[in-house]
Amino acid sequence: MMMKKHELLIITIIAALISMPVMLFFFFHNNAFAGNMQLEDAVADEEGQALEMSLAIESNMQVVEGIDDGTEPSLVIPLEYNTEIDKINVEEDKASSFISIAIPTRENDYYYKNELTGSEKGIKDISYDYSEGYAKFDINLKGFYIPVLHMTPKTLYLELNTPYELYGHTYIIDAAHGGDDNGDSAYGVQEKDIVLGIAKSIEGSAASDGVGGIYYTRTRDENVSEESREKLIELLKPDLTISLHTNADGDTRITHGVGAVVNNPEDVSEVKKLIGVIASETGQQDLGVRILTSEEDPGAHRISLYTGYITNKAEAVKMGTEEYASKVGSIIYAWLMHEEDLNK
Repeated sequence: MMMKKHELLIITIIAALISMPVMLFFFFHNNAFAGNMQLEDAVADEEGQALEMSLAIESNMQVVEGIDDGTEPSLVIPLEYNTEIDKINVEEDKASSFISIAIPTRENDYYYKNELTGSEKGIKDISYDYSEGYAKFDINLKGFYIPVLHMTPKTLYLELNTPYELYGHTYIIDAAHGGDDNGDSAYGVQEKDIVLGIAKSIEGSAASDGVGGIYYTRTRDENVSEESREKLIELLKPDLTISLHTNADGDTRITHGVGAVVNNPEDVSEVKKLIGVIASETGQQDLGVRILTSEEDPGAHRISLYTGYITNKAEAVKMGTEEYASKVGSIIYAWLMHEEDLNK
C-alpha cells in the first residue's frame, strides 16, 4: 500500500527535528570553528610537528573534574552518561597548535543529536570522525594556548588561555648553540655549556617560585636550528626574548666583560641596569648596551646577552663554573620579575 502524503510529511518533519541541533550549530556558526567540521577522517596538519624545540613547561594538557562558574570555555562537548575521565584520550602538539580529543561514544550519530557550543576563543577549525567506538575531535588553534579540560558528569569543557592571560607575561630564554654546535671554545670551556647552565638556573628559580610563562629553546644539550628558534618566537609572540651568548676576541685574548645588544631603543635603560648588576655581582667589566635594530621586526623586544669573553682565560674559567651559572641565572630571573612589577 502506498504511503499517504500526510504520513510522509509527518515522517519528514520528525527526521528534521532529530537532526535540528547539528544543523543549527552549522548554520549559526558558519565560520572556521564549525563550518569546517566534517564527518571524515580527521588528520592533523603535519607542518611543524618535527620542530626541534623544547617547550619544557606545560607539555601535558591538564584534565580536571568540575568547572568554576567564572570559566568561559572555548568548546563545550556533551558526554554520554557515565563517561569515565580515564577513557578520554587527549593528544597535543604545541608546535603545531593542535589538540585531539577522543571520547568513548556508543552511538555513532551522538554528535548529530547533541550540539557543540562554546565561545570559539582560540579555535581555528575542528574536524570530526567516529571510529571503533570513539568520537574524535581534531582541533586546530589560532596560535599558542594553554589548554585545560574540565569534566562534569554530562559535559567536557575545553578552556584555552594564552600565557599572558594566565601569567601576565611571556618570556623566551634562548640558550645559543647546543648539540654538535659548541659555539666558541677556549681553555676547555664551551659556549653551549655556559649558556645552558644559565638557562637551567633561570628555569630552576621559576620552578621554585611556581612562576609560569617562561619558555626555553632548549634545556639540554641538543641541536636547535635557527628556524626552530624563530618558529618558537613567532608562535609565542613573547614580551621579551633573551638570547644567551659568550663573546670571543681572537686578536688580543685580553678583552673581557659582560654586555648586551638590544633591537629596541625602549629597552636600553632597563638592560643597562641588568648588565650593571651582573658585572657588579660577578666582578666583570661592564661593557654596556648597544642598539642594533632589526628590519624584520623593529618593534620586537630582543636582547642578546653576552656573559663574557671565553677567549680571556680568567673569564672563561669563571664562566665555566656552576656558581657563575647559578648567580647569573638568578640575576636574570630577578630582573625579569622586577620588570614585570614595573609594567603593572
